Amino acid sequence: MKPLTAADCADVLVVAITPRTATGDVDLAGVRRNVTHLVDSGVRFLMPMCGTGLVYDATMDEFEKVTAAFLEAAGDALVVPGIGPGYGRSLEMASIAGRLGVPGAMIMPIVGPASAKGTDEGLRRIADAVGFSVILYQRRLDIMPVESVVEMCSEVEQVVGLKYAVDDIDTFRRIVEGAGDNCAMICGMAEDPSIDYLQADAVGFSSGMANFVPRMSLALLTAFRRGDVAEAQRLRAMMMPFEDFRAENGARYSGSLLHAAMDYAGLAGGPVIPFAEDVASVDLPRVHAMMDGLLAEEKRLSGGSTGDDTGGAS
Repeated sequence: MKPLTAADCADVLVVAITPRTATGDVDLAGVRRNVTHLVDSGVRFLMPMCGTGLVYDATMDEFEKVTAAFLEAAGDALVVPGIGPGYGRSLEMASIAGRLGVPGAMIMPIVGPASAKGTDEGLRRIADAVGFSVILYQRRLDIMPVESVVEMCSEVEQVVGLKYAVDDIDTFRRIVEGAGDNCAMICGMAEDPSIDYLQADAVGFSSGMANFVPRMSLALLTAFRRGDVAEAQRLRAMMMPFEDFRAENGARYSGSLLHAAMDYAGLAGGPVIPFAEDVASVDLPRVHAMMDGLLAEEKRLSGGSTGDDTGGAS
C-alpha cells in the first residue's frame, strides 16, 4: 500500500468505533460490516483504534485483530490506526501496524507526565522508528507549543498531518502559517467547529458521527468546498444536538452514544468497555429521537426516499 500523504488528509477522517459483542469481545464480523457500509457510502479515510475506538483500554491483541479486520474490509480506502498512548505502547503498536501493512498511523495524545522538550523528543523518535507516515495529534499547547509543532511538521519527513484539537483557532492559524505548506492541517474537533477551521485553511476534519451518518459529514465538506457555506451550516446544525449530548456531564457518553447510534442504525455497536460506560436505558429514547431525523437526512443524501422509516442501516 502506498504511504499516506498530506494530500490524502484533505477529507473527512472517520474516527471509527470498535464494536463489541455482549460479552465485551471485539466484534470482528461487525467491524467488517461497518467498514463495508462506510466505504459504500463514499468514505475513503478510516481511523480505527483511536480515542473513539477506545484504544486506551484495548489490548494489543485487540489492536492487531481490529486493525487487520479494517484493512481486510476497506478495499482501496485508507486505514490509519491510532498508536499509543505512551512512548513504549506507540512503538509496540507501530510494529504491529507495520506488519499489517498500514499506510500510516496517528500518534495518540500523551496522557502521562510530559514536558514540552520530552514530548518533542519522543514524537520525533516515534516518527523516526515507525517506518511509515504519521499524523500528530495536538490536544495540549503546554507540551506541544506552536514552535515545536511547526518545526516537527516542517522538518520530520514522516509527519504528513496534524490533527488539531485545541479550542484556540488563533493558535491554529499560527501553525498553518508556519507549517501549512509542509503538512496537512486537520480540524480534530468534528463537525461543530469544522466550518470555522476550514475557513482558516484546515484541509479536512475528523468525525465520530460519520460512523453512522457518513454521507452527512462528506456532504458538509463537499458543500463547503463548492462555496455553499449555507448548506454546510445546515448540515452542521442538524448534527449539533447529538454532539452536544456527547459533551454533556463531562462527556460521560462520548463514546457510548456512538455505539448506541450504530445499534439503532442497524450497524454494529454493542457495549463499550471500561472505563467508559454504556448509555443508560432512560437516555436511549433521547438518542433514538435524534437518530430519526439524522437517518432520514442520510437516506435523502443517498438518493433514497425518506418516507416514515426510522432505524435500520441507511
